[in-house]
Amino acid sequence: MTKRRAKKETVPKLSLEHLKRLTDDTGLFQHAKYITPLRQEGYTTDDNARALTAATLYYAYRPQREALRLIDIYLAFVLHAQDSDGTVRNFMNFDRTWVENEPAHDALGRALWALGTVIAKPPAPAYLSAAKDVFDLSVEHVPNQSPRGMAYSILGLSEYLKQFPQNESVREKLKLAAEKTAERYDQNSSADWQWFEDKLTYDNAVLPHALFVAGSVLDNKQYLKVAKITCEFLLEKTFTGGEIFTAEHAETAEKNHKINSANSAASAVKSGHFSFIGCNGWYKKGKTRAQFDQQPIEAAGTVMMLHAACQATGDNRFKKLQQKAFNWFLGKNDLGVPLYDSATKGCCDGLGPDGINLNQGAESTLSFLLSRLTMRK
Repeated sequence: MTKRRAKKETVPKLSLEHLKRLTDDTGLFQHAKYITPLRQEGYTTDDNARALTAATLYYAYRPQREALRLIDIYLAFVLHAQDSDGTVRNFMNFDRTWVENEPAHDALGRALWALGTVIAKPPAPAYLSAAKDVFDLSVEHVPNQSPRGMAYSILGLSEYLKQFPQNESVREKLKLAAEKTAERYDQNSSADWQWFEDKLTYDNAVLPHALFVAGSVLDNKQYLKVAKITCEFLLEKTFTGGEIFTAEHAETAEKNHKINSANSAASAVKSGHFSFIGCNGWYKKGKTRAQFDQQPIEAAGTVMMLHAACQATGDNRFKKLQQKAFNWFLGKNDLGVPLYDSATKGCCDGLGPDGINLNQGAESTLSFLLSRLTMRK
């Protein structure tokens, strides 16, 4: 870990430079040593699916040859990850062999999100056909997904319906996934804990994000209600100022910003910034919230959730908070240090108590890129 002084806040230009650095002919490498890919760590479908989503969105905005080349690589990886029964493998070694007995994962949900994005915004008709064939086989497994896998499936199903709005089978699966997600809220929430589970852990914001999207597509007020309640709850636990300011957040920000200066602490408390749930202990109901290490995926998920919240509700407060969530990458965080690297166009892997993790792996770089693409909208 090291510390870097925050630079003047700007919105960086979109760039695929570091993503290309982490990609070979097989796919996107999972990890990096600083900016150099760690081949021994291999690849994951999780990362290549997210990369396919990002490259497709990038190409829809800027139809450049380099983006199309990346789409070809990532789409081929996702296609290869699918087994004959429609399930999806996740971990691949550098020698292109799949890891046996791999742990549970959300790769199928992220693959459906990526394939749905290609279906909604195909670079050419042939891409639509390839993505649809794979999607139609894997979609049968949506009911068996974990909460986050289900949420990503909802995003993919909603994208699919943009291209094929009359597909009742996909619409029914979207309803089923949204209903199961809303039921998790009913089963786990209480007056002082408005959430889908008994703890806040990893990639939290995708859950309300999915219900904002499902509620909008299906015109379901109950899904939108649950999405808004849980979105507000998550903001209360991760935003240190503004309309959801608390004394506890002020004390935490004051303490942490002493690393830089008393003035920066006072400024952060006054204007508010995001402080995401740390992975070193998470935040279990009734227990103490872990502050570090904070991961870029939480910022990306929050940016995308707030975009969906603004679209669904028309409340511009969410748009203002979206900018603050994005600014976490640029140094508006507990330590006042940027994670986005303007020289490499990559993103550092995490924010710890002593500074940033200088490694710039796939998930962190994709988190920044997906956030930046969402901000463009």
